[in-house]
Amino acid sequence: MRALSVLCFTLLISSSAWAGGSQSGAQPDRQPADNSQIVLKQARAVFGLLPQRMPGSDRDTPALVALGKLLYYEPELSINRTQSCSSCHPVDGKRAGADNLSFSPGALGTLGTRNAPTVLNAGFQISQFWDGRADDLAEQAKGPILNAREMGMPHVDACLSRIKQSDRILQAFHAAFPDQADPVTYNNLTLSISAFERTLVSRGRFDLFLEGDSGALSDREKEGLSLFMNKGCIRCHNGPLLGGMLYQRLGIYHAYRNKSDLGRFSVTGNKSDRFVFKVSALRNVTLTAPYFHDGAVATLAEAVDEMAWLELDEKLSSAEIDSILRFLTSLADLDRSTAPVKQTVKAVNWSPPKMETIPADAQGELIRYGHQLVSRTQALLGRGAKSPGMVYVKSNLACVNCHQEDGTKMFGIPWMGVTLRYPQFSSRSNSEVTLQDRVNDCMERSMNGRALRKDSHEMRAVIAYLSWLGSDLPAELAGLLKVHVVVPERHADLDKGAGIYREFCQSCHGADGSGYRARSAKNEGIFVTPPIAGPGSFNTGAGMHRLLLTTAFVRGNMPLGTPWDRPVLTDDEAYDVAAYINSLDRPVMPGTDKDWLNLSKKPVDCPYPPYADGFSLDQHRYGPFKQISEAKKKTGK
Repeated sequence: MRALSVLCFTLLISSSAWAGGSQSGAQPDRQPADNSQIVLKQARAVFGLLPQRMPGSDRDTPALVALGKLLYYEPELSINRTQSCSSCHPVDGKRAGADNLSFSPGALGTLGTRNAPTVLNAGFQISQFWDGRADDLAEQAKGPILNAREMGMPHVDACLSRIKQSDRILQAFHAAFPDQADPVTYNNLTLSISAFERTLVSRGRFDLFLEGDSGALSDREKEGLSLFMNKGCIRCHNGPLLGGMLYQRLGIYHAYRNKSDLGRFSVTGNKSDRFVFKVSALRNVTLTAPYFHDGAVATLAEAVDEMAWLELDEKLSSAEIDSILRFLTSLADLDRSTAPVKQTVKAVNWSPPKMETIPADAQGELIRYGHQLVSRTQALLGRGAKSPGMVYVKSNLACVNCHQEDGTKMFGIPWMGVTLRYPQFSSRSNSEVTLQDRVNDCMERSMNGRALRKDSHEMRAVIAYLSWLGSDLPAELAGLLKVHVVVPERHADLDKGAGIYREFCQSCHGADGSGYRARSAKNEGIFVTPPIAGPGSFNTGAGMHRLLLTTAFVRGNMPLGTPWDRPVLTDDEAYDVAAYINSLDRPVMPGTDKDWLNLSKKPVDCPYPPYADGFSLDQHRYGPFKQISEAKKKTGK
């Protein structure tokens, strides 16, 4: 009866999308601050609280769990002793139970045929595998060990014989099953692995919100949660896992592009089960890219966009997708998405002005146009421009991709108070520059384009918006620049950076860093998630191509929505992933060899030559930097 009432409430909430909610292409409705309690009540009814323990864990002994953990990481269970369960479902450190690959390579190098889902919270789900062919974790664990594409053991006896040759594993079996003379059986093996997996309960900030901590979610995340419910996503993604409890056809309104995998039909043989799969549980979804059963969807933005189209017959606007993404970040595991805070700042009244306070006069119109230019740069000044003469940028970026939250985010390279800092001396040009010069610097480098005329309507509009954001603020207000980072005194580790990128960045920017543009935007709209590599990204002359600047930006702002005082990545992790990002291909800015009139004033992390010192290009790009800094102090070069 309770399931029926929750379903009815779910459909009631979903129907509001048709009764006056935001339409395709429109901005998502902003929820007033006093609506938080209503959103909380709705969320509690639709999702409920995640239980403290998985079903069956009350019968698991410490010895059984210990054996299961041992076997979970044990390569002896694979044909050539190269793989374990953790190879495809890593849970150590910050890993979220998935390998972030479209298809996982098996022990013999053969790729699997479906994407490896996360093992976190898996025991709460209605069944296991994408097609639900295993009823529980123990049954699921029997499959991969004997699967030729995975761990490749030829038969059960070969597996048990391998185990019996290890005194270490044998002792653990006898400790877990003290009443059995010969405890090494396949059933006991998979039972113990399932016992360990039942300990992998994962909670995020969303749980704190459901428990009554309204501050656990930001206002933008609450808006995303409300939109997620009102759009109808909860028709499938409901319950404590936000999914995992239903089977659903992929492609209710529009066919999914992959027609080769018939889904649950291969298990049941029922024609009605063609292209039916278990609904994905969305917990930790930001950490488990790529997406769908075939791993063919590179980014979470595309996954949200695709599901709205396939299952709801909706083309979401870029703003709506962004809003939902922000909510989904709250589902990430707290321990895996939290790093220590090392910086403190004085209490500050950080109060960006509200757009609705812009005056309804000619100056107000100029300010609003300036906001449009910085937030929809590519659409207005790029390939979406109304005329060829208005094409100023070649990248697929908007100014607000670097200057977070419309230039108002604390430590997100904000524009608040920027007018007070110009004119100022530029070490690169060795001269005083104006704010207009600085805007054009971004146009030519970050936007990989050309300069605006200083007397143009567009330049005046941009300056009007920047001035409106905080001309009356103190120039030294905390939060105006970048977070403090303790720079590791070593060469950046690009391999580690690649791994961090796969887990924390790939879900937004894709495996190749190309980002995602909404289905509704066609070829002229802005990107929901910006390209940070490739032809559509910033060029090699941009400030974001400098390792130290990028490290601070990533530490204080990434992944999406991260506030400076609740970082996800450590200083070391931000350093390595920033280096990896800047190692990726991007447009080359011509003439950088003549960029600096005084080479001795070049920053230590300037990523292009020439240099006044004798240090290599590689060291200037990836560190260590202390050596360079100390030499610079001694020689003045």
